Amino acid sequence: MSKTAQKIVIIGAGIGGLAAAARLAHQGFDVEVLEKGSGPGGRCGRLQVDGFTFDTGPTLLLMPAVLEETFASVGKKLSDYLTLERCDPNYRMHFRDGSDLTFSTELSQMGRELERIEPGSFGRFLEFLALGEDQYRTSLDHFVGRNFESRMEMFTPANLKHALRIKAHKTMYAQMSRFFKDDRLRAALTFQTMYLGISPYESPAVYGLLPYAELAVGIWFPRGGMLAVPRALERVATELGATFRYREEVDQVVLEGGKATGVRLRGGAVVKADLVLCNADLPWAYKNLIDPAASELKNVEKLKYTSSAFMMYLGVNKPYPQLLHHNIVFGGDYPGSFRDIFKHKRVPADPSFYVNAPAHTDPSLAPPGKDCLYVLVPVPDRTAGLDWKVEGPALREKILDRLGELGCPNLRADLEVERSFTPDDYALELNLERGAAFGLSHNFFQVGPFRPKNQDPNISNLFFVGASTQPGTGLPMVMLSAKLVAERIGALGASRRTPAGAATRSDPVAA
Repeated sequence: MSKTAQKIVIIGAGIGGLAAAARLAHQGFDVEVLEKGSGPGGRCGRLQVDGFTFDTGPTLLLMPAVLEETFASVGKKLSDYLTLERCDPNYRMHFRDGSDLTFSTELSQMGRELERIEPGSFGRFLEFLALGEDQYRTSLDHFVGRNFESRMEMFTPANLKHALRIKAHKTMYAQMSRFFKDDRLRAALTFQTMYLGISPYESPAVYGLLPYAELAVGIWFPRGGMLAVPRALERVATELGATFRYREEVDQVVLEGGKATGVRLRGGAVVKADLVLCNADLPWAYKNLIDPAASELKNVEKLKYTSSAFMMYLGVNKPYPQLLHHNIVFGGDYPGSFRDIFKHKRVPADPSFYVNAPAHTDPSLAPPGKDCLYVLVPVPDRTAGLDWKVEGPALREKILDRLGELGCPNLRADLEVERSFTPDDYALELNLERGAAFGLSHNFFQVGPFRPKNQDPNISNLFFVGASTQPGTGLPMVMLSAKLVAERIGALGASRRTPAGAATRSDPVAA
């Protein structure tokens, strides 16, 4: 590490902070990461109880090429740090009428499943895949894979042509309805917007790239569980010279003369820096870490947030072969459930939910002869004012009853371990504004240049990385966020490599 390298302090060791730490250390910056938790991961965390291991955040990996590029960009090989297993079949979906549908990357199997539900649908499915591929590649090449300095940069004639071609102006559900008539297929190919915490009735149709990515590229799972990803990124960053300090909670970004000069820790100590990169939830950070006299988040009262989630972590005393690694359970009123969550701010009477059984792919995650189940129920954020001491137990009973109907009738008796996590916990433990599990929403006016930028407009050496800045939420997008902010910092800071605290120094990375 050069003694003249600029010092960057990163607030938070989530996926975005870790990936950025590796990239910036590789560029030659002196990188120090401060994390209030006991280890890396942030929302991509882990719960271990009595031999049962649960991922507490993301449970599947899409677009592995983005992860591969992250490692390759710093001269590393992904396979030296992670072993990825392909989940096939992708998942099984259960509908209220008693029918089910299993999705796979194997086209002949998909054809049989689709034709069983809606005769003649397989040909339209192939058309959908072709559009999804175009959405996937166009988005990476022209939209989510680049920094935008202004809205006009996005709305060039060429970009408008791309946007219209991939149906960015339409909603996901409306676009999908062009391909399929059966409500079950429409649900099966639009629920993926909930990976982003947004309703398919409001999501831009471009997020058809999500089911495409699942069905054409596949769903992947790292051996050892999802925490293996942040641990691998931490290892790479450390090898490149970054340092990590855990159980260090940042209290405030320190400003002098309108510039960030470091951060103050909860105990009062100050860590000096030339640049500050914030991996804390962006709207939460503006509210809690940054002096509003220096900079504020524009139009904060108009910002839209994602849903939250009610989580259940269940360790059971026997295997549940009737479940796949990934399972989707739909309630009886698909559109009504989204109106309940996003408009009426209430828990749906008949909720849809997701069940993850990771030991079916990696047996090390549960004791021999046992199983661990992760249940995610989309629910409103904290602005709903729900009392989770009441709502949580009631929702638990509904979920266990529904699982009983799906071949798990003795689940209550089989439980050895049970934990839950509510929107209140997302707010209090993970510092997520409104307890919104996925950060800021992805409606049309909060994507691309409309989304909060990764560089503060008033504090030139304060940057952001993570789900609520550009390009968005989800593991691949957050890793792209790290790429974008590292490119911006590298470009702005290339000629200003002056150490923090030097006797003579120029303005750090002036915009």
